Amino acid sequence: MKEKNYVDLLRDRFESWLAANDFPPGSRLPSEREMCELLDAKRMTLRQVLIELEVASRIFRKNRSGWFISPRRFIYNPKSLSSFNAEARAQGRKPSWGYLTKDVVDTVPRHIEKVFSSSRAPYLITGWCGLDDHKVFYHESWIDAEAAPEFMAKLENHAFSKVWEEQFGLALTIKEMIFKPVNMPELACKELGVAPNTYGILVEKHRATAEKKVVQVDLEYWRLESVELVIRDE
Repeated sequence: MKEKNYVDLLRDRFESWLAANDFPPGSRLPSEREMCELLDAKRMTLRQVLIELEVASRIFRKNRSGWFISPRRFIYNPKSLSSFNAEARAQGRKPSWGYLTKDVVDTVPRHIEKVFSSSRAPYLITGWCGLDDHKVFYHESWIDAEAAPEFMAKLENHAFSKVWEEQFGLALTIKEMIFKPVNMPELACKELGVAPNTYGILVEKHRATAEKKVVQVDLEYWRLESVELVIRDE
């Protein structure tokens, strides 16, 4: 109980220190050693306070880079058909993205293999999306190669929706969306700069044609502090 009381006191001291310094979002905090000296705190007790604030999405950690003030969360409306880029700009944020790999794959996760009706090996495209120069999610996008031949060559650095509409004449809608907390896979952790097995939110989207045929499955691994799910009518 004595240690718990000390943690509470240190948390109050830490909160006051944050308020007094008024760090802007994205700011890097001093090292843990420096914060221990500034707050007259033990390292393990400070670490407990930092983890509690991380869980509350007040701060976040980048692997080997230290602790940072969390930017405001991206408001994710599952019912919206707008693209990530359009939604980000509507919220006054600066979106960015990049593709990492584009492959034809023979080994497909079973739950994704069941979704596609085609017998052809699908395309797998991996990449990341960021807000205000901060990477917030890593994605794996599986594309039905039969429905979209040469999709990877046409993609270049365009948005997926633009390629579907302009190259294949299809405006996809979301047939199913699944949310669940997960330990993020190794590649996602590495790309987002977090420690291995960091918890995140998995958003799985099944995108379909007007005939309800699923032709794209997205697995988005979001940093926990970066997103807030809000369902509203458009």
